[in-house]
Amino acid sequence: MSDNDQVYSGISSEAVAKATGRDWASWLELLDRLGARDLDHKGIVALLAGPGELANGWWQQTVAVGYGQARGLRVIGQTADGNFQIGVQRTLPLPADQAWNMLTQEPGRTIWLGPSDDVQFVTGAQYSTSQGTRGEIRSLSPGERVRLTWHHPNLARPSTLQIYVAPSGEKASVRFHQERLSSPEERDKMRQRWKDVLEELLQAALSQQVAD
Repeated sequence: MSDNDQVYSGISSEAVAKATGRDWASWLELLDRLGARDLDHKGIVALLAGPGELANGWWQQTVAVGYGQARGLRVIGQTADGNFQIGVQRTLPLPADQAWNMLTQEPGRTIWLGPSDDVQFVTGAQYSTSQGTRGEIRSLSPGERVRLTWHHPNLARPSTLQIYVAPSGEKASVRFHQERLSSPEERDKMRQRWKDVLEELLQAALSQQVAD
């Protein structure tokens, strides 16, 4: 596998370089040089925030998990606390503001959340769906990110779901990131779910373009 083909923490080397200024090979080399092999997850994050000059907290966590995977410090998708996480991303042929509106309104909201009463996208709002999923909006940056608890009857315990929307030229990059999954099996199940959701969102976006 070439350096450009490396994928850790579910993120390609190209995507990491675009977001952080370094590809995976560069991050691995830097962290090795800084002694990250002898540190726990928290210590690696501290290196990234300090000498690594990586300011974004989410990318600190992502690069730290990727480093752990690359150096055999944990199994794929496992976080420092023993839980599992997954991230799935896709580019939609819509401007970022339109992609956000589609996710928080119909039809996109039902595609990822499931059939539900009107959901208020404000911090502290609770939601439930006819499929048995329930939770609470924990934080919100309108147009960019929403973080919520996600408790589905088929999962062993409540998890945390974050949805990110970012401009990608004239299109939008949409990412689902789910944490606190209990096993590799749950991780695989939810990874497939969010891949299917993103495919449905893509088809909905394409249909919207045709209608416009």
